Amino acid sequence: MGNRLDDLFLSFQTKGFMSIEIPGLIQDLFNMLGKNRYCTISNVNQELENLGWGLGIMDNVTYDLIDSLFNKKWQTSFA
Repeated sequence: MGNRLDDLFLSFQTKGFMSIEIPGLIQDLFNMLGKNRYCTISNVNQELENLGWGLGIMDNVTYDLIDSLFNKKWQTSFA
C-alpha cells in the first residue's frame, strides 16, 4: 500500500498541491467514494471543484490509485 500512497502524493504534488494539503484532499476523496455516488472521474472532479480544490484534479491514473487505496482500506477494515 505504501507505494500506491507515495505515487498518489507525487501525482498531487505534480498538480501543484503542497504536502500539507494532500492528506485533506485524500480524506475528501475517501469520503466521496464512501458515499458511492461519485463513481466517475467527471463527477469526482465536479465535487472536488465544489469543495474548493480546483479544476480537473482527477485523471485516470490518479483515480485508479485513490480507488485502489480506498478498496484496500475497506478490505482490511472488514478482515
